[in-house]
Amino acid sequence: MSLQAKVLNFFLKKYIKNVQPPVHERSYVEARVMMNQQGYTNQSTPFISKLLQNFVFKNSKSNIQVDEIKLGSIRTLKFSHEKFEENKCILYFHGGGYVAGSPETHQNMLLLLAKLSSKNIYAIDYSLSPEHPFPQAIEDAISSYNALLKLGYESKNIVFGGDSAGGNLALVTTLKLQETKKKLPSKIFLLSPWADLTGEGQSIRDNSMSDPYLSYDDWLNTSLSMKKTVEEWYAPNQNYKNPLISPVFANYHNFPETLIQVSDIEILFSDSKEVTSKIKKGNNKVTLSVYRDLPHVWQIFTFLPEAKDALNEISSFISC
Repeated sequence: MSLQAKVLNFFLKKYIKNVQPPVHERSYVEARVMMNQQGYTNQSTPFISKLLQNFVFKNSKSNIQVDEIKLGSIRTLKFSHEKFEENKCILYFHGGGYVAGSPETHQNMLLLLAKLSSKNIYAIDYSLSPEHPFPQAIEDAISSYNALLKLGYESKNIVFGGDSAGGNLALVTTLKLQETKKKLPSKIFLLSPWADLTGEGQSIRDNSMSDPYLSYDDWLNTSLSMKKTVEEWYAPNQNYKNPLISPVFANYHNFPETLIQVSDIEILFSDSKEVTSKIKKGNNKVTLSVYRDLPHVWQIFTFLPEAKDALNEISSFISC
């Protein structure tokens, strides 16, 4: 683990994890504030927390062009460059627990990934819960994919990517396309995908103490917090073992080649291991790449050497 990662873990634990409100007081608004989402600020946020937010989310300088466009009716950020292959692209789904995040919150990571991969990236601003609960995000993702096909991209030249809840969305969108007998993207890469939304994953018990910011130290509170997100905001009154909600319960056949990256200390570690096992069981190609002692979706912290390593691995995966 790099020195930068050690310092980041310390600050995340002290100024994000250790100042979380009790589970019963948690609001999805806090997630939007934490991710520095436009339109959501909190004047009482500690100075160090604000400093960390600005450091992570302040837009980097880049020669990559960033344009706000529409894919169908979905607001999207397109990352492009005149030297990129015009017939190939990535459709990216940001994380944020289905209640927070936007293409802008992931912009620095996507700028770097676009540069490393020489691929156009379309990052969609899909509908968030609780204003637009399940299955609206899936419908938005399918709509954006269909829009790319109408633009002239062939499915064999489209790659899906996503982190955390966005990793969930990449999986379930592909499963839904398969269910409706549509052509699938060529490959999928997932960053710490949220695959088990029941709140019962083994690493919730094992890693609640070690996870630098996504959990409470008490695994029961971590589980309750996750269940609150799902049951009250994202998918009220649903069957949480539905594969289109928890893709860890899906059967995978004729599935695109998949790369999964995860850290061994995060509460979603078991999600990645279990979904990898299910994809393998269906005789599909899948690679599980486990990194050590890093926070959830460390790739977003582009100042980390491990973030650059992970994005280089993704670039190699989608280029071959």
